Amino acid sequence: MKKNKKLIAMLGGGQLGLMFTQKAKLMGEKVLILDPDKNCPAGKIADKFINSEYLDKEALQLIKDSCDSCTIEFENIPYKTLQILEKKIKVFPNSNAVKILQNRIFEKNFLKKENLPTTTFYEINSTNDLNLLLNINDWPYIIKTSTFGYDGKGQTIVNNFKELRLACQNLNSQSFVLEKKITLKKEVSQIAACYKNKIIFLPISENIHVNNILHKSLVPANITLESENAIKKITKDIINKLKYEGVLCVEFFIDNNDNILVNEIAPRTHNSGHYSIEGCNISQFEHQVKILLNHAPENSILLSPVVMINLLGDLWKNREPNFKLIDTENAFLHLYNKNEAKSGRKMGHFTIKNSSLNLAKKISDNIFNKLNEK
Repeated sequence: MKKNKKLIAMLGGGQLGLMFTQKAKLMGEKVLILDPDKNCPAGKIADKFINSEYLDKEALQLIKDSCDSCTIEFENIPYKTLQILEKKIKVFPNSNAVKILQNRIFEKNFLKKENLPTTTFYEINSTNDLNLLLNINDWPYIIKTSTFGYDGKGQTIVNNFKELRLACQNLNSQSFVLEKKITLKKEVSQIAACYKNKIIFLPISENIHVNNILHKSLVPANITLESENAIKKITKDIINKLKYEGVLCVEFFIDNNDNILVNEIAPRTHNSGHYSIEGCNISQFEHQVKILLNHAPENSILLSPVVMINLLGDLWKNREPNFKLIDTENAFLHLYNKNEAKSGRKMGHFTIKNSSLNLAKKISDNIFNKLNEK
């Protein structure tokens, strides 16, 4: 009697889980989604959906019984969940990497210990830690909560000690990291697909943020070959030190002196890698599936210059956006099937391919501006 094919487990059912599930299904695989939100996008198309908390014992037993491998959609999955699962099934990435990367203080200390370049930073875990920073004189800094927080949430710029003390009171946390604000030339990110014996680097994207939320990614990034090689070397060092398998994104700052600094590391697929769905022969989501299935690694090749723009809930404020504007050659729309459009919430994205990056940028900006017309 033929044994039933095992499902692939994905912890988290938001848009990253959705796009992973879509790709896995196209590859003939079946996906189990675990998410506490009963209306999560990926849960609506999963082969099996468990609507439960991430540490629910019955849910985790079900995953161990029906899956050979498991991955995560976002870094705030409790690392203890992964510790439980990896005793029985393959878990990508490993619990130790997630434990480090889901806490900004752990992450910064990891970078410092491994002599990897990042901004000057201080830990704040007590009033005493805060008072030790009274004599800082190279403001401004950015204060961030050590856990949770994304798209600019849980962080603020502070220009003096008084503002720092007030921010510590207002940010609703007991633990913070204070990072020196740098003179920024550009932000870029490197997605890496980390197989057992090989690292596949996807093309580097240049990222433009609005209100701390990624607005647009341009690929290829306008950086020197020297910068590109440095970024790949730092990313490889991070992967090796963490013994990392899975898809990883490293966000980098390039300052006005062309210094390359690690901003943050995401142990998962990333918004800035969405361009790869149409822009590459193998997307970040296909790599994620292939790693879980222990497939042979293949390089991701950029098929043409590409621009990705996020669509936030603000677009839906007065009416449904006119998505016919995106119904044109080499334009691709992805909606995330979320129940409610909220201000600042990522509801979808669109991608424009063109043989000229400048032209792709002009076309995408034109479409975005028209979508915003009232």
